[in-house]
Amino acid sequence: MLQLKEVKKSIIASSAIQPFDFFIQWHLTERCNLRCLHCYQGRRRPPEMTAGEVMSEIDGAARMFQAWESEQEVRVSPSIHFTGGEPLLYSGFWDVVRHARFSGCRVAVMTNGSLVTDEDARHFKDLEVFDIQVSLEGPQDLHDSIRGEGSFQAALRGTDRLARSQNRVSANVTLSRLNAPFIGETVRIARDAGFSSIGFSRLVPCGSGGTMLESILSPDEVRDAYGKALSLNTQDFAVVSGDPLAGTLRDDAPPEGCGLTLSGCSAGFSGVTIASDGTVMPCRRIGISVGSLKRKSLREIWATSKTLWRLRDRESYRGQCGRCPLWPSCRGCRAVAYAWSLARGRANLFADDPQCWRIRG
Repeated sequence: MLQLKEVKKSIIASSAIQPFDFFIQWHLTERCNLRCLHCYQGRRRPPEMTAGEVMSEIDGAARMFQAWESEQEVRVSPSIHFTGGEPLLYSGFWDVVRHARFSGCRVAVMTNGSLVTDEDARHFKDLEVFDIQVSLEGPQDLHDSIRGEGSFQAALRGTDRLARSQNRVSANVTLSRLNAPFIGETVRIARDAGFSSIGFSRLVPCGSGGTMLESILSPDEVRDAYGKALSLNTQDFAVVSGDPLAGTLRDDAPPEGCGLTLSGCSAGFSGVTIASDGTVMPCRRIGISVGSLKRKSLREIWATSKTLWRLRDRESYRGQCGRCPLWPSCRGCRAVAYAWSLARGRANLFADDPQCWRIRG
């Protein structure tokens, strides 16, 4: 029997968050038809779980959510975000999407869009996939320089097929010095191409992207980029960012003296990553294993991993992040902090976020 303390700090009292949004980012495969400059993958291609194994683990995740609700009195709103590599290359893709929907989870899919067919678009609609995220890096020449020649038009063709079948399609932009000057133009392209919304996140210098340290935005550049992007948000076309630093631009500061995680970086708090071989990580861009589904259930890993518990504990953050009054609703991006410190030979999952403009050395 697990010691049922798994909701302390990681799922806080139901009076504080109602319901609790929890997501699994599920990398079905590492195979991909593109070779993007900033890809978080390395050269190694791990094995893939079969569709049957994935569906069995989806059932285990559903039991975990049910247990949280019945034993912890927390209402959970779970979602599974299938991705890759390119998830449409995974054999059994539609079987696992269908199974996840029937398990009671909302489903999102993250794809490069280039392989989407009209039939795929109809399947997405029939299965009520709530969001299909297609990567967009900027104007055509810039996008193709990052993702490969012809990838821009292929992504827009896929988006058009999805939109014509009345799917919700969101664009995702990975911000760096390469495309930050084109934020306004990128938003216009996405709106005109039939996307429902656009989201911005930062380049994490890991995997192949580890060679792009010179393209990382400075703290002031990050602040200005997010300020520019969020200023373009309208009722008709949402421009958003899930980056914890972008969240600090709002005025909703956490209660003074609060030591609980409320929002911000999802690692160890409101989300977890499952790799194609069943390895569980706090975040794919962190890449640190906290367990394997081949040896433990997801619930046991979530409840007992020392790394996940440390991510939830303010005392783990020894630098300025830990002392910041915005820690409960931010904590910086742990993936960026880890990758940046690793590149300098001092790997530290709890290092300060190097792109935070509130931190001045």
